Amino acid sequence: MTTAKKTDNKTLKKPQESIRQVILDKAFLRFGRYGYGKTTMAEIAKDCEMSSGNLYRCFKSKKDICADCGSRILKQRLELVQKTINNKKLNPNEKLKVAVLEVLNYMHYNFSEQPALMELVDFISRERWAIVKEYMEQEKLLISEILFQGKYSGDFNISDVLETSIWIQTALTKFFSPRYMEASKLEELRREADGVVNILIRGLK
Repeated sequence: MTTAKKTDNKTLKKPQESIRQVILDKAFLRFGRYGYGKTTMAEIAKDCEMSSGNLYRCFKSKKDICADCGSRILKQRLELVQKTINNKKLNPNEKLKVAVLEVLNYMHYNFSEQPALMELVDFISRERWAIVKEYMEQEKLLISEILFQGKYSGDFNISDVLETSIWIQTALTKFFSPRYMEASKLEELRREADGVVNILIRGLK
């Protein structure tokens, strides 16, 4: 008599997670073209070539899809900063500048040509602000990590790293905010970001 093998829960989760990522990809494209308000669950399901019933098995509502799309953008931004921090070829001055420009490039790419995505931003700001707050805390910690490295190497002269990270995060808001991406050319924003970061670095010495 053969005994049925016990199914690993992790094995079951992998295909479902893959399906969720496809849904988020398709939803993000539709939100970018038509906006959050005009997008329906039925349309997202059609884009994914699945039934509405299967879509609802993965996400309870359009709000949940929108929130996860927003979370994924924020997560990818953090990953860009972390990748820069891990680059041992860069000194702390370069890490701060490269991190800012990488995030700016990413945000401009996603939002300059898809102004309808601002509806997604407005929804998250209005109804899922906790997601944004959590991200901002993580972003602040990553900035602190660059500052700690600079303090340790002697590149920065900082008495309170955590407090300084708050001021730097505030100073960089324009270059991380979706609202500035559609109205300005990337070259202009990069020039401004480069100037602001240079001033910040001089102030950290």
